[in-house]
Amino acid sequence: MPKEVIHDDATLYDVVVGWESEKFVQVGIQTHNGQPFAKVLGEDETGYERVPAMANFAGLWGTFDRGGINRLIRALRRARDQAYGKDE
Repeated sequence: MPKEVIHDDATLYDVVVGWESEKFVQVGIQTHNGQPFAKVLGEDETGYERVPAMANFAGLWGTFDRGGINRLIRALRRARDQAYGKDE
């Protein structure tokens, strides 16, 4: 399955887009190194765990049809333009 990873050193997470020709497109968020979210988030200075121990997963995924992907693309373009200005 082809996939593209969008990595940003400023965050703890990667956005991943994967697809199977003529079948589906998946969009997800995962930790940079595949560690479970619970390990990445860890504990705060009081020792209180920020996420339940059962949150032992490395990513969240959604599967979209063509219409859903088109709406996602439009939303991302609108967000980009409003946040950073339109491309020339």
